[in-house]
Amino acid sequence: MKEAGIGYGSINHPVDRDPVCGYNGIIGEECPNCHRHEGDGNPDFERIRRITGYLVGTIDRWNNAKRAEEKARVKHGVSANQ
Repeated sequence: MKEAGIGYGSINHPVDRDPVCGYNGIIGEECPNCHRHEGDGNPDFERIRRITGYLVGTIDRWNNAKRAEEKARVKHGVSANQ
């Protein structure tokens, strides 16, 4: 990061959990294990994210500004050649 002029960086590991089937991993709109959708009447997916430098509990407790910041984040991939 120093060579790229980045003074501070963080690697974020999104951790999602489906409380119905118990799947842990990245969940989009549909659970890859049981194929249920969020908002189908069952409990919502639990999503753990980093905000202000700390991994925090599920994002349902975040205010609108923090939710907007998480949604606007740029996702970067890492290649094996780096």
